[in-house]
Amino acid sequence: MRIIYLSLITAMLFAAPVQASDNDKHGDNKCPVGLVSGLDFDTEFGPGTSEITKCLDSRHKVKLVVQINQAPPYALHNIQNVIDDYEITNGMKLGRDYEIAAIVHSAGGMTVVIDGTNGKSNPADATVRNLMLQGVKFYFCMNTTRGFIKNGTLTAGMATQQIIPGVQYVTAGISALSDFQKNGWKYVQP
Repeated sequence: MRIIYLSLITAMLFAAPVQASDNDKHGDNKCPVGLVSGLDFDTEFGPGTSEITKCLDSRHKVKLVVQINQAPPYALHNIQNVIDDYEITNGMKLGRDYEIAAIVHSAGGMTVVIDGTNGKSNPADATVRNLMLQGVKFYFCMNTTRGFIKNGTLTAGMATQQIIPGVQYVTAGISALSDFQKNGWKYVQP
């Protein structure tokens, strides 16, 4: 009887890792809610796609910080794609399940300047405002702001009034990225 008991325990111990490794297949973490296009994966991309699609493992308390340091700011479209994936495909809700912050600096700085300020065009103005309405927080680097004042993009003493309302500042973009990461945010550079 004791040998059967020990054999049973041993079999259970060795079976668990095999079962766990079977769960590493891509399609085992099903997408819980919807589809961005309205079509199921197999219809949109071809037969078998659902079986090889891995959806998010983390769906709660996700904190994502995105660096925007290029012009044009391709990251804005990527941020919208993340929001769609979080909310539509994975059923996540802003504030409850995720937060997104964007640190804007260097060549990406024009992204948060109000379109038409000092004769400068910002085609991203409406997109930034829309992302902010969806809950994305934008932070503008003060070092970049100083550079913009120096080159005439922004006006000394008026810079805060010339950036999109709701945009906040960080003292330096790169050190802010490090600080966000220290506080549990996941960093992305699109």
